[in-house]
Amino acid sequence: MIKTKTHLLLFLFSFCTTFSVFSETISNPITITDEKETYEISPNVSVFIDEQKKMEIGDILGLEDSRFVFPEKLNFGISDSAYWLKIPVQNKSEGFKKWYLEVGHPVLDKLDLYIPKNHFYTKKSLGDKFPFYEREINHRNFVFDLWNENNQGKEEDVLVYYLRIESESTVNLPLTILSEKEFTNRNSAEQFIFGLYYGLILVMAIYNLFLFFTIRDLSYFFYVFYILTFGLLQMSLNGLAFQFVWPDSPWLASYAPTFLIPLLPVCVILFSRYFLLTFEYAPFIDKVLKTSAFFGIVLTVISLFVKISSILWVLGVYAMVNVPLVLGIAIYVLKKGYKPAIYYLTAWMTLLAGGVLFGLKSFGILPAVFVTTYGLQIGVAVEVVLLSFALASRINMIKKEKEDAQAKTLEMQKILTESYARFVPRDFLANLGKESILDVRLGDQIQKEMAVLFCDIRSFTTLSEQMTPEQNFNFINSYLSRMSPIIQRHNGFIDKFIGDAIMALFQRNALDAVAAGVEMQLYLKEYNQYRSTRNYDPIQIGIGIHSGSLMLGTIGAEERLEGTVISDTVNLASRIESLTKVYGARIAVSDITVGEIQENQFQFRFLDRVTVKGKQKPVSIYEIIDGDEPQEKDLKLETKESYEKGVHSFHQKNFEESKLHFDQVIRTNPEDKATQLYLKRLYAVLNPLAVDNRSGAELLPNDPSSFGK
Repeated sequence: MIKTKTHLLLFLFSFCTTFSVFSETISNPITITDEKETYEISPNVSVFIDEQKKMEIGDILGLEDSRFVFPEKLNFGISDSAYWLKIPVQNKSEGFKKWYLEVGHPVLDKLDLYIPKNHFYTKKSLGDKFPFYEREINHRNFVFDLWNENNQGKEEDVLVYYLRIESESTVNLPLTILSEKEFTNRNSAEQFIFGLYYGLILVMAIYNLFLFFTIRDLSYFFYVFYILTFGLLQMSLNGLAFQFVWPDSPWLASYAPTFLIPLLPVCVILFSRYFLLTFEYAPFIDKVLKTSAFFGIVLTVISLFVKISSILWVLGVYAMVNVPLVLGIAIYVLKKGYKPAIYYLTAWMTLLAGGVLFGLKSFGILPAVFVTTYGLQIGVAVEVVLLSFALASRINMIKKEKEDAQAKTLEMQKILTESYARFVPRDFLANLGKESILDVRLGDQIQKEMAVLFCDIRSFTTLSEQMTPEQNFNFINSYLSRMSPIIQRHNGFIDKFIGDAIMALFQRNALDAVAAGVEMQLYLKEYNQYRSTRNYDPIQIGIGIHSGSLMLGTIGAEERLEGTVISDTVNLASRIESLTKVYGARIAVSDITVGEIQENQFQFRFLDRVTVKGKQKPVSIYEIIDGDEPQEKDLKLETKESYEKGVHSFHQKNFEESKLHFDQVIRTNPEDKATQLYLKRLYAVLNPLAVDNRSGAELLPNDPSSFGK
């Protein structure tokens, strides 16, 4: 009857976590004395397994001692049960002294310690299901304050503590009772060691990330990703991440180790692929690695949403399988002649050696000295450094291979250029800084800011069809011989003749190129008079000019060398020249060229902003008026104000206003082709139903290539 009442009272008190303590005789208690500062208590702890997880402290106190068993190890793996640990303690230390119970497995979900106090039990709760700031003692492990003045008891008293543990992850319970002094000393040593270790990882990550941005080699990027993931996983497993990185997130404290376990092999695989160049040395194995990485990413995502205990074994198997996989691949590519693989293997062997030392210490085979206690951290630290050295070695190897290849290429070029005749234009030679044609070598080059002039005869095909081959050659030579001196007088030189076209370069400034273009157009009138005396049809030429950076150099083959210019500037000058036919201009220049011209030197007007072939961004082009016939020039200057207002309104999409201005221009100068072009566009915009599909498409702004067909 008394026992029944006591159980009822204990059940009621369990609501407020205060219970009566049974007087009982405990065998083999943990005896605390002043002679030791720390006690490994696992052999003295008995366990009761609560499979239903429904028992309260009152139920546990009513159990017979025989229901508690002494397991060989307090490691129960992945389990859905709750575990009640019975911890008998007898304090024979003199005077008041603080003692702590430390559970050295920081990823447990919930721990409830029932502490005897004044013949009752009080409960303290810890675990990664609670925010870190709720902990009584700020430490990465779970630390309970066991002793105080109220429960110290007499020397002959044996106080029984009950520890209830429940967790989705592995239930591993390394238990230690240690004094306040030992706890402080151990904590200081750990902080120093962990500070060095994680500081090294962070420094190596930042250093190699900087190298990645400098070298742009993906090996560095995935290396940084790997060591940061590895470091974060270790911090999650040893409780430092919950203490310092996400103290307010119990979810991350529970799930971070779970999703980081499969993510780590993914990082290792990605790093290994680029470091070991498996896509080059072992294409089939590279496909296996990519498949494994994809599977790891899937596991990482799944682990965020499922119960930890249901997938943890799968994650462990996946992580273990990839270790021999990457080591085997490293051995394979090493046999294929890829020397940096030796550094990779050495780094991994160091990590495995550290892990083995730590494991042997954990199983009690090796003593708990510094090297064995922190063997895993030492192995990782050495591996991180060795892999960084391996990356440097790999880059040096690739650099040396490039230098050797370049040296062979230069040697070959030297042999070729010394063995055959060469030809480089005299003016081109001066720009290359050569005094003699004998000094020219294949591949000589120089970068300069120049103006490029393209000149082309309009309707040359039609003209040539009316002449015999001999007449064609005579005509071209007659024309070119008259235009070349004009270019030379304005400090330019002809880079090449392209059939009837001329490509000239001006190294002083764009003003020389414009002046040459104007004189060429003015001289054309005199040349056409000469042609008319011989019953030849007059010709028209279009000139395009653009300024910018270009590369002058020599190209060629075994038979012959040739000087040439390679640049987007050349291409754009050619495109601008082709637009002179569209806009009816004699000379068209780019906005960059116009920027070097002043109004009092040459007259110009804005033509359009177009996207030429080979360019993605629109280019503004202008018309130089000075090369026109005097009457045409006067009409364009007279209508310039109305014309520019019309262009401005058109590009502002004020189409009605634009049409009014262009109508004024066309009344004064009906032959102004640029104005005609804008009016055709305006007609297509203002009268869309009157334009068929093809015509409408041709008249869209910034697509002048079809105008004037």
